Amino acid sequence: MKLGNATVYLTRSWACKPANTGFRRRQLLAGVGLIIGLVQLAFGAKAQAYTPLSSDIRYCIYALGAGNVKIDRGCYVRLSVSAATQQGAKVFERVCWLPIGDDPSENSLEASLMTFSRGDSVGLIMPARILLSSLISFPKVKDVTNSEPLRVNIRVLRVVESDIILDDGYKKFCADYLDYEKRLTNLYLRQHADFKKVGDIWKKRKKQGNGKKPEKFGDVMHITYEGFFLNGAKFDSNGKDGQPFRYVRGQQWQLVAGLVTALASMSEGESATFIVPSPLAFGAKGLADIVPPFTPVIYEIEVQKVTNANNKQ
Repeated sequence: MKLGNATVYLTRSWACKPANTGFRRRQLLAGVGLIIGLVQLAFGAKAQAYTPLSSDIRYCIYALGAGNVKIDRGCYVRLSVSAATQQGAKVFERVCWLPIGDDPSENSLEASLMTFSRGDSVGLIMPARILLSSLISFPKVKDVTNSEPLRVNIRVLRVVESDIILDDGYKKFCADYLDYEKRLTNLYLRQHADFKKVGDIWKKRKKQGNGKKPEKFGDVMHITYEGFFLNGAKFDSNGKDGQPFRYVRGQQWQLVAGLVTALASMSEGESATFIVPSPLAFGAKGLADIVPPFTPVIYEIEVQKVTNANNKQ
């Protein structure tokens, strides 16, 4: 996105002047800042200039880094993050790692960060749901609705490629996410009885099968499935045409690892519900703008029939 082409919004708040790299743009923005300052003096109001990054996110720049290490797809960024409500009540503050996906959605924190570089300090205004879908929702983040706008201050501390070994800070970041996920899953299990552990996933059988399973490489399981979050919202299904999905035994690339484990426990005619933790589902990067990082998911699966490799039906 070209920062210089963005529309400027003025809101009543603490003073901030947008900044950008490039001598001409700096001169232009300095002029804008001077005009804003004169308006402040004339009307006695504090004005803050924000420019839009997406339909729900606006930004201003507090300070520029060197600009020599830009945030890009597939990298990891270490951030100092704080967030507050419009009334000034702080709801979040910590230093953490954030993975930037290979294809982040346009209206996301990850995509917004790709505008910036190491060392930049920026202010953002965004709905709480965008921040909390990217950063872990600690219990202290409460009394904030998903649509409530938050003022978020971010400083980009580090930018590293995904193939570089990260320090213990990233390990701690992942551990925090996984611990929070475990607590959410355990709460769900306490509220929903009859789940049993199958490997590293949980299963609740709804209908008994006839015992027929794939026996060799190439045998096919014809299944229907629906995917849900723990709050019951659906994010996936095998399609609206009603045609079953054909899972070929041995072709594990067709499904996430947790579903391979799930189907190995099922037989023809069986239906069951599975809880799949994020390491066996969509992991630390999530799935584009569909599944957030570190998110456990639920699958409702029915095996309609099992055919051998020589049967083309």
